[in-house]
Amino acid sequence: MIINATKKVKNMHARRNPNLSVSSTAYSQLSPSVTSASILSPTAASRRGLLSPSPPPSPSLPSLIPRHGKKQPSSNHSRLIKRLLIAFCGVTILVWLVIRQIYSFQTQNTNADDDGDEYEMVGDSLLPQEPSAVIISDSNGSSKWTVSIPASYDFPLRPAQYKEICSQSMELSKQLRQEAQASNGFAKRMLNYYQKDQYYLDVQEAEEQGLLPPSKSSGGRKGLVDDGSTGPSGMKACDRSLTYVLESSEAGFGNTLLRMWMSYGLAMKENRSFFLDDTRWPYGKYSTYFAPPPSAGCLPPPQSQMVPCPHNARHIVVSAATTQQTFGHSFTEEYEDPTKMEVQRQRNIFALLRTGYEALFNLRTDDAKYVTDRIKSLYGPITEAGGISIGIHVRRGDKHPYEFQYSKDYIPLDRYVDTARDIYIDRFEDEGPNAEKKNKHRSVEPKVAPRHTTSKLILASDDPDVYETPEMGHTLRAQDRIILATKATLEAAQGHKNPWIDEISGWEGGFYRDVFWSLGRPVGNANDMSNLNDDDVPEDAMRLRELVGRAYLLDLAVLGKADTIVCTVSSMGCRILAVMLGWDSAIESKNWKNVDGDFDWRGITW
Repeated sequence: MIINATKKVKNMHARRNPNLSVSSTAYSQLSPSVTSASILSPTAASRRGLLSPSPPPSPSLPSLIPRHGKKQPSSNHSRLIKRLLIAFCGVTILVWLVIRQIYSFQTQNTNADDDGDEYEMVGDSLLPQEPSAVIISDSNGSSKWTVSIPASYDFPLRPAQYKEICSQSMELSKQLRQEAQASNGFAKRMLNYYQKDQYYLDVQEAEEQGLLPPSKSSGGRKGLVDDGSTGPSGMKACDRSLTYVLESSEAGFGNTLLRMWMSYGLAMKENRSFFLDDTRWPYGKYSTYFAPPPSAGCLPPPQSQMVPCPHNARHIVVSAATTQQTFGHSFTEEYEDPTKMEVQRQRNIFALLRTGYEALFNLRTDDAKYVTDRIKSLYGPITEAGGISIGIHVRRGDKHPYEFQYSKDYIPLDRYVDTARDIYIDRFEDEGPNAEKKNKHRSVEPKVAPRHTTSKLILASDDPDVYETPEMGHTLRAQDRIILATKATLEAAQGHKNPWIDEISGWEGGFYRDVFWSLGRPVGNANDMSNLNDDDVPEDAMRLRELVGRAYLLDLAVLGKADTIVCTVSSMGCRILAVMLGWDSAIESKNWKNVDGDFDWRGITW
């Protein structure tokens, strides 16, 4: 029998309890005046005695015998003790109810998956018709779970399907552990990122045992980015692999770039072959931006063997939809250094990103030549004259800072310029925060270098208006090969045909996801945006997207060669620039400066 997980629908309704009744016999024996609402109110001082469980005490007569020794406790003292006992019991019951409610809530959260969905196990003699996680019996008769991807589905699957498979996998694995614990009293748990799931049967092993239908041959590299390899026709399939799917529902380029680098670094760390897939990438083809990736030296595995979960599978798929599973809490606990503090904990994660950057950030031939010439013309004179280059990256648009007071706005441009000035003063005029340490061992007064040097500020921003502001008037543009223009610039160049119809739109304010999705497509309102088909992008629209993507990469490539960087860590581009500088320069030598609050560098977000 084959068991797979399906979502369980919960119906809740209220019904009358037939065993619940209220007796009115005791009240019927009272007089109408006694059963009135005023008498039952504890606020009526004159009749509060009616609420006592015992009849009121009779008045006592004066004693003829004089009292000796200790005085008898008064009625007020007894009443105080009773009230304290009642209050203590009430508080105890209240605390118990609160703890019980919290424990019940935590139990429900533990039993539910990440999306809040619950699953019920459905038995069947046939494999499901859609990709899903299933429970099967291996050759030893033990229950195992694996992933079934029918041959009728093309690679890659939709992001929602990958996410659903991971949710089902967690549910089936948890059920098998609970059953083993109930029968044997012991079940091995997954304790860390690389702990092998003892209840998982790899797809390749399931096929070899005849539990799953055999996979079709990979048939070359259909759907995968060509790595330029020219190996023999008899090349074998890879033993272990990681395939990164570039498909994403995000309009930004930075997240995709960081995840791709991290995936490559992780694949090299785990001795896996690395592949890229750009079948449904919103920015088009990988070759439009980059040179071919390093050759894997082997053929990709069959499509049915490439699964998103678990991580110890032979051939795994990583995409934006599975970032939480691949780079979530378990990954952080594995790769963060618990013996260090603050940003020093991130060094291993930074190293994975740096490995991916060095291997994959190779721009296409013409863009790479332009970057080389631009770097030489910008930074060459500065270096020869002994100055420093300070790169400034300003991200606006739909990305807002972490700092609370600017969380609905943007970091003022003055802060970028002031930080750049502090860097210059600290390096050349010995008036920065390290001045005392620098001058401690000097016997003569330091000479103040002239402020007018060859040191320059290099600016890159997604908002064209930033280049024209007074604060940035003395900066140099990072690149001028592809420029995002404002509406005023476009109208001046092309002319405005109809004064009553807004036919031209620019990049005022920066990069916005809705503007990106609507490039080259007839969009008039919000309903038009929701009706856009992302699988059918017109050729003209794709050309515009490619220009935006190339402009972003050119800015990063030129700015990443500056001596120091000033930016906001809330921006993906800012984190990428730190990776480009390298750990020693960016973190140890503090050449990477964040102006968005007191936050440190951090890896990818999920």
